[in-house]
Amino acid sequence: MTTTLEPKGKLDAANAANGPEDKPCWESVSWLLAEDNVRRLRQRIFTASQAGDLKRVRNLQKLMLRSRSNTLPID
Repeated sequence: MTTTLEPKGKLDAANAANGPEDKPCWESVSWLLAEDNVRRLRQRIFTASQAGDLKRVRNLQKLMLRSRSNTLPID
């Protein structure tokens, strides 16, 4: 009988979502700072796009997806 090994730290598909693992309390989040971080990153993406630097645009978009400020829970 052959057993299949499951990778360690595998995400449960039912509970997987973009966002920080620790759910911060609404009151503990500095919303002004989070909005500023997202605004600056969006500006950098726009500027790189206007300059035609597609590699930089793609890298900044990936950074946006991993950004804690961008993925804070809104529930």
